[in-house]
Amino acid sequence: MTEVEVENIPRENSSTIMPDILEPRTSWFRSWFPYLRWVPSSPQELKQTEETIISYLKTPSEGFYVNVGNVNDHPCYVWTRKFKTKDKNKRTPLVMMHGMGAGLAMFALNIDELCKYSDVYAIDLPGFARSSRPNFSSEHEVAEKQYVVCLEEWRKAVGLNKINLLGHSFGGYLTTSYSLNYPGNLENVILVDPWGMSERPKDIEKCDKTIIIGRAVSGAGTYNVPIWVKAVFSVVKHFNPLAGFRAVGPAGPRLVQRIRPDLMHKYEGLIEEDNLKVIAQYLFHCNAHHPSGESAFHSMMTGIAWAKNPMLPRLKQRDHSVPMTILYGLNSWVTAISEEQFEEHEGKNISVYLVDNAGHHVYADQAKQFNRIVSSVINKSRE
Repeated sequence: MTEVEVENIPRENSSTIMPDILEPRTSWFRSWFPYLRWVPSSPQELKQTEETIISYLKTPSEGFYVNVGNVNDHPCYVWTRKFKTKDKNKRTPLVMMHGMGAGLAMFALNIDELCKYSDVYAIDLPGFARSSRPNFSSEHEVAEKQYVVCLEEWRKAVGLNKINLLGHSFGGYLTTSYSLNYPGNLENVILVDPWGMSERPKDIEKCDKTIIIGRAVSGAGTYNVPIWVKAVFSVVKHFNPLAGFRAVGPAGPRLVQRIRPDLMHKYEGLIEEDNLKVIAQYLFHCNAHHPSGESAFHSMMTGIAWAKNPMLPRLKQRDHSVPMTILYGLNSWVTAISEEQFEEHEGKNISVYLVDNAGHHVYADQAKQFNRIVSSVINKSRE
């Protein structure tokens, strides 16, 4: 494995907090000739859609960029929002990380409730949403380490001691990796339908049906992947997962609305129906720019459902004194791993919750139950 190319750099104005910049940066061509752009997005439009969603929250926030150093000679700034609790006996801060292709505003259904007990920091992962888009290493182990170092530099720059770290999907994978490297900084690890935990089946065409469809249930048989699925995947696997949204150009925003109307409607209790399209617009703008985060994810995956370096066999290396809580959506495509299965892989001090009537986006599908479980984890650590 080559040397990880992440290093500290001199901070602008001797500060790690950068309130007056705007990411992701655009090329000089797009800046000078915006009317010639194929993909109808800009950093300003991304900023506006995020701010529109955040405006529906009761808890005020402070937004700023954190300088975490260089990634492959590219300055990296992590977009951060801090939501401050009113509780005078506030607990250890909660840091929330989104999944692949998303951004921090997707946690809009959770922040007001979770802020009752502690400060909440929500971040856009490098390579996604409003954070910088550095080019990560094409070697999956190096790219993973670069992410972990960025997270640690972020923690130190913000001045946090111990944190409760929560990650959804790909963010859950990175949360687990961080916990293997910096357990002393963590009070709790919370994984939400985490991607990349289980190993890819050796014989994918004759494997256990539960692994193919992503459910951990008994009575499984064999399952043969249809020829058309294999044909489509043989083409798609060579591209970044969300390249199609950018390829269709001006049709991209409408395509997101047509593909994910279900996700938009999860926010009906927060956002009025006439403006629910802002969720689709936000997701489009999050993914309309240089896809360096997608490329890093692509380098780590082997088939979109599995990681090249899955976490389950690596959990024996973790500090078992740090509690790990995992929430799975009962209807998700992600393989749910039971507490017994974790113990078989020497994974100790792990609690697993299966959330009814929830898919992959547990935090939005069943926001109240999600908030209740996460709050109980944070509060329990202070009892």
